[in-house]
Amino acid sequence: MVIACEQKCIMAGLGEVHVSDDPDVLLECLGLGSCIGLCLFDPIARVAGMAHIVLPESNRGGSTNLPGKFADTAVPMLIEGMLRKGASRTRMVAKMAGGAQMLQALSGGVDLDMGARNIKMTIRALDKDGIKLAASDTGGSRGRSIWLEVSSGKVMVRVIGTTPVELK
Repeated sequence: MVIACEQKCIMAGLGEVHVSDDPDVLLECLGLGSCIGLCLFDPIARVAGMAHIVLPESNRGGSTNLPGKFADTAVPMLIEGMLRKGASRTRMVAKMAGGAQMLQALSGGVDLDMGARNIKMTIRALDKDGIKLAASDTGGSRGRSIWLEVSSGKVMVRVIGTTPVELK
């Protein structure tokens, strides 16, 4: 996979969820810090989806105009979008990147552990929907970017300052 966006690129911005069955599309999440880039792929239906998860939980008490922002609402939203395009929950493969500890310096030394909380809640939301995480590149203190090729389900991750590698 070439990550130069010679194909149609769809970027998942903060709190966005995108689903595609177009084999010419490359989904991408750039500059993930404590956020999670979650990728789902159905290898038979050739449907792929990506969510850019910002926070672990919604307020649970009311609705939000950006459900893709929270792990507990983004995961079901992503799954439903995939199902509408013909994917099967039982065939979905999940991979994710991000969840770095980035906010400690900005919080005056207090460890908010937002990255770890995002990782935990995303896995919990996947488990709740019966989808196991096949691979991840999470944690640490360096940001990442992630790409998902719709035609193949191939996921590439680049940690800041390194070359992209396939997430298997």
